[in-house]
Amino acid sequence: MTSAINKFSAFSQRNMLLGKGFLGGVAMAAPFYAEFFSWRWAALLTVPLFLLIVLSLIRGEKVKKPPLAILPMVLLLMLHAVALVFSHTMFAGQVVKDLLIASFLLFIYVLADEDTLSGFFSALIPLALVSALIGLVKAALLHRGYLLGFMLESCASYPAGSALCINYNNLGLFWLAAALGCIKMRLWWALPFLIAAGALSSSRRFIVLMVFLPIIWVMVQGRSAVVKSVIVAIFSALLIYAVSDPVSFARFQHGDLPYTVLSIGDAVSLNGVSINRSTPGVMLSTMGDGTGGTGSRIKFWSLGLSMVSWLPQGWGYHQVFSCAFSPCDMFHYPHMPVISEWIIGGVVFALVALAFYIWPFWLVLRQRQSVPIALFLIALPYSLISGDTVFSLPICLACMFVALSCVPRRIAGTP
Repeated sequence: MTSAINKFSAFSQRNMLLGKGFLGGVAMAAPFYAEFFSWRWAALLTVPLFLLIVLSLIRGEKVKKPPLAILPMVLLLMLHAVALVFSHTMFAGQVVKDLLIASFLLFIYVLADEDTLSGFFSALIPLALVSALIGLVKAALLHRGYLLGFMLESCASYPAGSALCINYNNLGLFWLAAALGCIKMRLWWALPFLIAAGALSSSRRFIVLMVFLPIIWVMVQGRSAVVKSVIVAIFSALLIYAVSDPVSFARFQHGDLPYTVLSIGDAVSLNGVSINRSTPGVMLSTMGDGTGGTGSRIKFWSLGLSMVSWLPQGWGYHQVFSCAFSPCDMFHYPHMPVISEWIIGGVVFALVALAFYIWPFWLVLRQRQSVPIALFLIALPYSLISGDTVFSLPICLACMFVALSCVPRRIAGTP
């Protein structure tokens, strides 16, 4: 039995597809899969890694020490748990869920003590391509007056453009990270589909950040990527043009014509559905408005900053925000995690929250590897101005951990 385990462990070290780094990357893709499926199914991506870890422990392999840059995260996890004991929030269930998922991802990062980039992108790209194609088909039908019946029934409201029944910003980060993976794995033919889908998803952050993809591509592959970048840009623009039909969409958007719902059985007409446009030009024009752009964020940030103090205040701000932006029954928060951590734990933990971002990024930057640096950077705009705390967006945590995995580790007990 021991001999068989030793042989398998040695084989897994030679075979990248069975190594801790690759399987750890697959496990880190779980938060992205959980956006489409339940965590019950997404967590299955971690099973191969845990089986390999068990075999490694049986074999007596030594553990590699993670960098101290994860210390701010550990401190913040402890802060949140303690704050739950000494303060009240009606959204305690969401806080506990965030803590459990963050601890789970930290556990995966510690166990997968090798570079996880390849496994992460290998798991991410197939689902990203499938969802992007579905999104583009759905957007093309929408612009021509057709709605998908199953989506109309399962979504709270029918999503605009290529967006699906998940948060459009999370979807934008998903397609952006997958596009970065295509650059690393030289799957340039897939880029137009991801870029076009992201550009039509209603995510302004995707539209702003996608312009950096050619720069990253040139940094990874050199000047040979310039021509490919131009070709991809042209095909992406043509795909956006082919999918979009503003003239047709305007007639349905303003109610001049009823939508046709496509479902199993007979198609039916539907009146009274309001769906916004989501082309890049339209979305960029809303950047400064007070409904969906930065204007709406400023109200949350202002209230959050008015509540900060030198001393910890716990989770009481949830009630304040809920009553300020709803009839005290909906989950609202500052939409800037550093402010949330400042309110919860005082000025000391505001500094810890800044270290949560800066310290790992500094270690990644020192490795001078373009893809990990880019992966960390594209996650920052989503994490810094979205969600409640630093743990509220597991997909951002996953990107940060995968990027940090490029930092080499030492075996415990060695200098």
